[in-house]
Amino acid sequence: MIRVRGARGSPVRQPSNRGAQIVEASFVFLLLLGLFWLLIDTAWVIFIKATLQHAVREGCRYAITSQTDTIHGLGQIASIKEVVRRHAMGLIGDDDLDKIHVRFYEPGSLQEVNDNRGGMLVVVSVENFELRPLVPLLKSGDPIQISVRAGDRMEASPFGIPPPL
Repeated sequence: MIRVRGARGSPVRQPSNRGAQIVEASFVFLLLLGLFWLLIDTAWVIFIKATLQHAVREGCRYAITSQTDTIHGLGQIASIKEVVRRHAMGLIGDDDLDKIHVRFYEPGSLQEVNDNRGGMLVVVSVENFELRPLVPLLKSGDPIQISVRAGDRMEASPFGIPPPL
């Protein structure tokens, strides 16, 4: 290290950059932390949507076979909702059953009907499921609305008698 002396022999101070590295590292760390949480939030939303899609798909598979939960005395729609709730991995509680919808449609006209006989179309959906971000960094803490649905054609009921709705 070369020491520079001033006019009277006192050392001249050279500018120091010792604290700048810590400040720059903290800015980079905060940026990387924000990107990490954005990645986690995005993965969380994709996981929740995939889980709900799987749940309604299983509910639809249950619906087309005209099954009912005879142990608990539920009708077909309540049985389908229970199957969706069980496959949702705890995301849909008992108070959120109103977000699960089961609709039957006439195959020719696609008019919604209240009939579950064989050959009808059934659509099982979870609508307006609210998901809040884990860490609301770049956006507000407002919930994200997620809706998923699955549909198929009903099979003929055993003995030709559809189960009670």
